[in-house]
Amino acid sequence: MECPNCRRSLEKGATYCAYCGWRIGGGTLDRAATNLVAVGKEAAQTGLRILEKAGRAIEPVVEKGVKTVADATRPVVEKAKPHLEKASKTIERAVEKGARATKKVAHKSAEVAERAARKLKEKAR
Repeated sequence: MECPNCRRSLEKGATYCAYCGWRIGGGTLDRAATNLVAVGKEAAQTGLRILEKAGRAIEPVVEKGVKTVADATRPVVEKAKPHLEKASKTIERAVEKGARATKKVAHKSAEVAERAARKLKEKAR
């Protein structure tokens, strides 16, 4: 008896090929379903091998592209740094000024609230 998939010799009455796993015995539908799964698995593995090979092949091109983009943008980034630092300092000063103003408003609000509370207490007596 011979495996229809890998053509190796099989023991008489074998239900699976000991070499490739192809299903030999069972009903026609069972064999077809099992063998279809085996073929699908093999196709997926082949696809993965092809993708890995393609990935290795394009890796140098991608690395060169990344380096080219980095080299091209470096002058722009360096030119923008002083402007970004100046903007950062301006924003920091504005935030500090806003915080001081908010603190003044909070103190003033607290004073007004205290005066109002005293007036209410006086009226309540």
